[in-house]
Amino acid sequence: MNQIVNRIAAVAALALAATPIIGLTAAHAAEPAQPVARILVGDLTLSNPADAREFERRAAVAGARVCAGKGLRGLTARGCRMDFAIDVKGAMTEQQIADLKAAQRAGARTIFASN
Repeated sequence: MNQIVNRIAAVAALALAATPIIGLTAAHAAEPAQPVARILVGDLTLSNPADAREFERRAAVAGARVCAGKGLRGLTARGCRMDFAIDVKGAMTEQQIADLKAAQRAGARTIFASN
């Protein structure tokens, strides 16, 4: 009789231990996936005005894809694209920003070179 009680207690303990793991897995599966955008810059010389414009075009396309992936339209989509541009600028290195400022002085109009 004592062995049966011990086995039931062991099974109950395992079931209680597994319950939070099942809950965490279900909660993680319910989270919406955040869109990831990659902007290739390795083939660009950002101090060149033409390459600076190409970088800005690539960033705009990536931002549009991310915001469209979230299902946003109208003013919320525009706000999303503006937030995306801020995030891109925050992810840039100081050298990349300096190169874009040099391109802006050479005639390129880019939002990423501004303060």
